Amino acid sequence: MDEIHLAKILSVFFLSTVKFLFAPGTAIASGLSPVQTIFITSSGGITGITFFYFFGHWVFQQIDAWRYRNLSMKERRIFTKRNRYIVKFKLSFGLIGLILVTPAILSIPIGSVVAAKFYYDNRYTYPLLVASTIIWSVALTLLAFTVKDQFFG
Repeated sequence: MDEIHLAKILSVFFLSTVKFLFAPGTAIASGLSPVQTIFITSSGGITGITFFYFFGHWVFQQIDAWRYRNLSMKERRIFTKRNRYIVKFKLSFGLIGLILVTPAILSIPIGSVVAAKFYYDNRYTYPLLVASTIIWSVALTLLAFTVKDQFFG
């Protein structure tokens, strides 16, 4: 494998870890096949989810530990507009809604961190994020290659 081909693969892989929606289009522009595109974007997306999900959980643990060490009991519970918005979002969409929009629409870092914050104790959260990433990878790759064939022959 030559260096240029490896650079294309790595660029699609790393793009998939953070901005999943644009990765299949980039793969097409790089000349990768549909199977390569699905494999590389899925691998990159799963890598991004793994990093941001577990690192996000660790960060929230550190923040909570620091906050509870440094605040008195009266200061711990403050219900702000931000808290109300978070509760409203969680009640409106839930875990399944978050899982469905994370890879392509919300972005992998944001969706994974939100999932780690609110649904880390649910044993299905991480596997559902991974499954959603694979499904989005197949769907976006098929869509991208269909559009390419329709408009660019």
